[in-house]
Amino acid sequence: MSEKTDHVVAGRERLGVYVDTVVDISHGDGIPTVRTNAASLAFLTFVCEVGSGFPGLTIFARQSSAAGADFPLPGSPAVAGLPYYPAVSPSALAGNAVATVRAMWRHLDDVDHVWVFGPHPFGLLLVALAAVRRRRVTLGVRQETLAYFASRMKPGARRIGLGVALRLMDASWRLLSRRLPTTVVGAGIEKAYGGPRTGLYPMSVSLVRHRDLMPAGPRRELTGPIELLAVGRLAPEKNPMLLLDALALLHSRRPDRFRLTWVGDGELRSAVRERTAELGIEDIVSLPGFVPIGRELMAYYRRADLFVLTSVTEGLPQALVEAQANAVPIVATDVGGVGVVLDDGRAGVLVPSRDATALAESIDGLVEDSARLSAMVQRGRELAETRTLEATSASAAAFLKAGTQQRAEV
Repeated sequence: MSEKTDHVVAGRERLGVYVDTVVDISHGDGIPTVRTNAASLAFLTFVCEVGSGFPGLTIFARQSSAAGADFPLPGSPAVAGLPYYPAVSPSALAGNAVATVRAMWRHLDDVDHVWVFGPHPFGLLLVALAAVRRRRVTLGVRQETLAYFASRMKPGARRIGLGVALRLMDASWRLLSRRLPTTVVGAGIEKAYGGPRTGLYPMSVSLVRHRDLMPAGPRRELTGPIELLAVGRLAPEKNPMLLLDALALLHSRRPDRFRLTWVGDGELRSAVRERTAELGIEDIVSLPGFVPIGRELMAYYRRADLFVLTSVTEGLPQALVEAQANAVPIVATDVGGVGVVLDDGRAGVLVPSRDATALAESIDGLVEDSARLSAMVQRGRELAETRTLEATSASAAAFLKAGTQQRAEV
């Protein structure tokens, strides 16, 4: 393919996006539909909305028809199918490197600009290939990489070697971000990448459309059981055990005052079930599984009295934006970009990470202080106005288009 700089200058770039996840294409009724897994549905839905502002969108991701790619994406993006591997490991990376390079090289024919999310070894490969092909590159960072992997690595000698490799990869990504435009999610990552500075864009991710915002009017009296809600993967970085421990404390003080619904699925589901039994709270914990964004998920928010987030690492959690959009008060661990979403505690209660006692006391204290609760809900609802899908996707697209005459030089 020839390098056509004329349409790039005119802002008519075809966008490619690399995310280390799984996609597939189904052909029901003869119509191709791109699908992904539950863990990536929300973010790739946002990517599709951003991509709607470009003449073409191609998603670079591992492709498999047998890896849980069950949820359709909007907008019919094209797929740059990369070799599938079930999880990141040295053997998986080494065994798939050559085929991945070939697939990336081939599909770079179809794009003018690649938005590469990492740090990831194959993300680094794509950046290098894009430089050779003179495609423009924007980097993306969604999470605090070292904290994320630390929450998942098991103790042992192997952890030391993996830790060194992760630090090298993370450092490489940070160095690249000094030369290439970069989007980051959350204030913590922005600071870690030397921001605020030119070329670094702190991006918000939201799936709440403006039409779906709920009014922040008077809430029902909290006289009956308090319905707590959490939405997210049942995974180590979300730390569901912390919320279970806090709930057990609340239950021991005031039996049947609090109930919990955790919407989401993941590798810790069985462990969460076992922990609820150990704590004697299985009757007040509901685990309905994964629910994609839409009316059903919004109904969970609207039934809730309080939203709780217990993560050990976050970028800018879209679940908090969804809670604010539905006028639900929030208690959350003060990690990553959580403080930004909650306006440094004016739109929700911030608590230390990994402290079950502080979490329980903050939940109990907020439901007993109706004036404070109402003020936080009002502030959160005001912030939700600025973080709709329309606003956040348009802003991200504008940043991607801003430097259309720049090319990757690494």
